[in-house]
Amino acid sequence: MTQATRVYITPPTNTSAIDHPMMFPPVDPSRRRFLAVAAVGSFVGAGSLAAAAMAPPNVPQAVTTPVPSKPDPAFVLIADKRAADIAHGEAIDAQDEADGRYGFHSDESSEADDRCLVACRAVNAIDWKLATTPPTTLAGVAAVLRFANEHEDAGGEWPNTDEVGADGWHYQLRATMAAAIEAIIRQTGV
Repeated sequence: MTQATRVYITPPTNTSAIDHPMMFPPVDPSRRRFLAVAAVGSFVGAGSLAAAAMAPPNVPQAVTTPVPSKPDPAFVLIADKRAADIAHGEAIDAQDEADGRYGFHSDESSEADDRCLVACRAVNAIDWKLATTPPTTLAGVAAVLRFANEHEDAGGEWPNTDEVGADGWHYQLRATMAAAIEAIIRQTGV
């Protein structure tokens, strides 16, 4: 189990912890709470931020923060996937514009088609990395699984979705997430 190396909040000894405003801050359902959590996240890391953001606002947060040995790759891959999807969408738009403006058989259309193909390959490469890179935290596992559903709910597709068995994207995702959870269990002794 990860050992805490710092104590960030120590309540005064002459008051109750319940009376201490840092132990039980007022509930703020507005975006200010999100921004405060995000600011703290830059100090404590993405895994701790995800756990803090998922906690109900009226439940006190832990007063110690474990220091992970390295950041969870799941959060970086999700950000990379979103950026690659945006770049791919922009390449598709540019290809459509070049086709309409210069014609399907023009040099401009051909160049735009090449850029679109490169963007598509980049998206597919990140899709497979997302399905085959084990998260190192339970927050990372949850984030990947939720992101996969969000992507599909928005109409997005994954490579080899129709493939049944080990060659399918969903099969790889499930196998990777199961292996990640087992590794986390071994590390924490739970």
